[in-house]
Amino acid sequence: MSSVGRHGKDELWDRLRGFLRAAVPAAEAAGVRLAVHPNDPPVAEFRGVAQPVRTLDDLKRLIATVDSPANSVYLDTGVLTEMGEDAPAAIRWLGERDRIGAVHFRNVHVEVPFHRYTETFLDDGDCDMPACMRALQGIGYAGMLEPDHTPGIHGDTFDTWIGWAFAIGQIIALRSAIAEGP
Repeated sequence: MSSVGRHGKDELWDRLRGFLRAAVPAAEAAGVRLAVHPNDPPVAEFRGVAQPVRTLDDLKRLIATVDSPANSVYLDTGVLTEMGEDAPAAIRWLGERDRIGAVHFRNVHVEVPFHRYTETFLDDGDCDMPACMRALQGIGYAGMLEPDHTPGIHGDTFDTWIGWAFAIGQIIALRSAIAEGP
């Protein structure tokens, strides 16, 4: 493992701010939407390098840095849960500002916020996935929902194809059930 030295959060925010100020206007001009994924896992530091986008406040700071729909978040319900955040409330806050570029729709069981969690299927974690789906539909989100990480099932392939198929089926069923209502 090679070292990249120590880099603090303020230094990385300066770099990120410079990048956003240059890239977002270019993205706007090209009709492209950028989406920053929060650090996963959302630890404060990794190999001596501070992680600048590890809290919901960091995500809010990111979109406030250059206020444009081209500067959005790759929302991750699992990471929000790892942070100890209310994922449906975060969806509503970001969605009301049109700042959700794409969604990793997944669940986790959190043992220690920010540090220790277990990937689960949508119906078996700490995040209220039906409430997340209702929040996404409530803000009119029509973009991609991706399972991102999914547990394997006994007898699954190395890259968890059965787990992915199950997760995608859960997403489709949940989306349909929420859309149809009671």
